[in-house]
Amino acid sequence: MKSKWNLFVSVFQLIVGAAAMVSFAVLGFGGEPVAKWIVTLILAIAFVVLGIIGIKDYTANK
Repeated sequence: MKSKWNLFVSVFQLIVGAAAMVSFAVLGFGGEPVAKWIVTLILAIAFVVLGIIGIKDYTANK
């Protein structure tokens, strides 16, 4: 059984990643050149994926 700390970290990763992806979209639709922010978008997607995997692992092992 995993601790609640792992669940908290996974939810935090999911929220931060989703917020970064929304920020990227807002900048893109606002006319800002986003080419220099592609690496940040990739990291945000990785955060979301890791958060989802962590939440699934927590619920599966509960």
